[in-house]
Amino acid sequence: MGMDGKTFKCTAAFDINRHAVAVYNKNLSGVARVRDLLLPLDVSATTPDIVLSGSPCQGFSTAGKREINDPRNGLFLRAIDIAIELMPKVFVAENVYGILSGTHKTEYMDIAINRLQHAGYKTHLSVVDCRSLGMAQMRKRALLFAWNTQNDLVLSDLELKYVSLEEAIANIPPNTYNHNISTCQATGICKIIAKNIQPGQKLSNVRGGKRAVHTWDIPEVYGDISQNERTVLETLMKARRQIRNRNWGDADPVSIKNLCSYLDFDPTRYIESLQKKGYIRNKDETKLDLANTFNGKFRRLRWDEPAVTVDTRFGSPMLFLHPTEHRAFTVREAARVQGFPDNFIFDGPLHAQYEMVGNAVPPPLSIYIASLIKQLCRNA
Repeated sequence: MGMDGKTFKCTAAFDINRHAVAVYNKNLSGVARVRDLLLPLDVSATTPDIVLSGSPCQGFSTAGKREINDPRNGLFLRAIDIAIELMPKVFVAENVYGILSGTHKTEYMDIAINRLQHAGYKTHLSVVDCRSLGMAQMRKRALLFAWNTQNDLVLSDLELKYVSLEEAIANIPPNTYNHNISTCQATGICKIIAKNIQPGQKLSNVRGGKRAVHTWDIPEVYGDISQNERTVLETLMKARRQIRNRNWGDADPVSIKNLCSYLDFDPTRYIESLQKKGYIRNKDETKLDLANTFNGKFRRLRWDEPAVTVDTRFGSPMLFLHPTEHRAFTVREAARVQGFPDNFIFDGPLHAQYEMVGNAVPPPLSIYIASLIKQLCRNA
């Protein structure tokens, strides 16, 4: 990316996703190309002032498996190598907050900073909560700045602003592009489950409290149970988090002996009944666990709160529900929460559109990054 006075001019953009490239070119400058950046990049005639990287976050995200050797993780360091080869005035890498914890930090972020400093760059690592940029979602992002200008990076304190989901999406006109609600409706069993989930609640067997709806609370889908069977399930839900065998994860299967110690009646026949109904599974001959141990399907958002982090699955009612309607969110609604204007058009297969929105660096965050780049390039 070049910089002419106070104006940014994008001279090249690369992505392996052809749908993302097409949408970029349709809405922006038309310079994007499909390219696998793991392959050698011919930069002999390229002298950009600025290089930006938004490498895949799935291997770093706490929402995933966080496999340290996820092949996508390598693209974070590949971007560092490209930047050092090009030697721009400013380099910025954006990724999820999870890249700053545990082994991921030492194996990726710390190595990246070391390489850039060894190449002569000053560096700064920053974390931005997107709510402080006026966005209606809880989204933290890590920003790595590297620069070789004479300027210093001066960051002002950002204060959280309370913007609700309602403020972001409640006024979308019916015929707005990318806003077809028929594509994300809950149907069949999903609709029955959705009707049992109130704003701020989710389907979760592994948590208690008012925000959790359990499968045994929806007998029309999962089957009737007796009061004693309910007691067994609720006791197992608590015991699996209190009686720990491992030093990782947040729960473990429970031995029948330990489960009995929590109850004032013999649960044997109720356990057998719950196994037949599909509520309990045998982990081995002596230990039991809940059959459904997911934490947070059919999560219904609230109008009066910011949304959770928009990801690539925002169009699935099995995962995310609209505050008042029995459906997920349209592409346009997800884009609004991400800060995209309504005139930014997403094309391609529907799943690809949701992927583009969820994987995007939100426009308000991009504007914030651009303001800091201008600061670093001042008089450079």
